[in-house]
Amino acid sequence: MIWKDEIIHLSSVDIEDHTFRITTEENIKSLSTSIRSTGLINLPIVIRKKSGFSIISGFRRIRAAVNLGWTEISARVIESGADRLECVKLAIADNSLQKSLNLIELSRCYKMLSGLCGTKDLHAVASQLGLPDNLELAGKIIRLCDLPEQLQKYILSGSVSMAMALELVKPEYDQSGIRFAEIFDSLKLSLNKQREFLTFSHEISIREGISIPELINGADFENILSDENSDRNLKTNKIRQYLKARRFPVIVRAEDNFRRNLKKLAIAGGIKLIPPADFEGNTFIINMEFKTISEFDELTACLDRLTKDPVLKEIVSKNPIF
Repeated sequence: MIWKDEIIHLSSVDIEDHTFRITTEENIKSLSTSIRSTGLINLPIVIRKKSGFSIISGFRRIRAAVNLGWTEISARVIESGADRLECVKLAIADNSLQKSLNLIELSRCYKMLSGLCGTKDLHAVASQLGLPDNLELAGKIIRLCDLPEQLQKYILSGSVSMAMALELVKPEYDQSGIRFAEIFDSLKLSLNKQREFLTFSHEISIREGISIPELINGADFENILSDENSDRNLKTNKIRQYLKARRFPVIVRAEDNFRRNLKKLAIAGGIKLIPPADFEGNTFIINMEFKTISEFDELTACLDRLTKDPVLKEIVSKNPIF
C-alpha cells in the first residue's frame, strides 16, 4: 500500500464516515492531553475521495486534534481508487498495533473482511493480521457488531459474555435482551445465574401463557430490584426464589412444608433428615454424625423418639408432590 505524508485541512476530513472504524473507545480527553504535550507521534491514515478525505485509521487522533482547535494535521494519504481490502487490512493492522482488540473491535474487523473475502480467504487473511483464525469462533464474533449498541456496551464492560449476548437476541426472549442485560449488570450475576434466570423466565412464559416482558417488567420484579434495603446478593436470592416459585410452585410449597415440619421435630444437631431430590420420590435419608459412643447413644435415642413422632409420619406419608 502506497501513501504520501501530507498536511491536510481538518475541515476536509469526513469524521462522520465510519466505513473503516474499528476502535470502540470514545474518550479522547487523555489523548488530547498527550497530543498537546508531546505532539502527534503516529500519523492518522486517510484516503482521498472526490471531496475531501475519509479516515482509515486515527479516528480518535483526528477528533483530538479538532478538540485542540487545530485547523490542519499531518496525515498519511492514500489516493482514491486504492484496493478496499488493502485499506481494511491497513486499518486492522494499525489498530491492533496500538492495543489488543476487544470483542466488538474484532467483530468489526471480521465484518469488514467478510464483505471482501471468501470463507477460505477470510481464514488466511485473519491469520496474517493476527486475528483469531478459527472460523467457528469468527462466525460468532462477527455477529456482535450488529447487536444493539447498549448490548455491545454490556459486552465491553464484562457484564454480559459473548455467548450470553448471542443468547439474548434469540426470538424466544421476545426482544427483552436489553432489559435482561440491564438486570444482569445491576446484580453482577455470574454466567450460571444468568442462564438460570433466562431459562426460568422462558419456561414461566410458556407455562403461564404470558410474554417475557410481562414477567420481567412486572411489579414483583421491580419491587425486588428497587428495594433500597437489599444489597445485590439479597436481591439476587429474592429473584431466584421468586422465579423458582413461579416455575415450580408445587416443589416450592413442598420445600416450605418440609422446613416447617422439620422445625417441629427438633432433631438433634448430629442428625440430618434429607428429603427426596426436588421431592420427586419417596425415599428419605437420615445422616448421623458422632465422635463418641455416648454421642451415638444420644442420637439413636433421638431416632427412637422420632419414629413415634406424628410429625415425621406426616412428612413421610404426606409428601405433597404425590
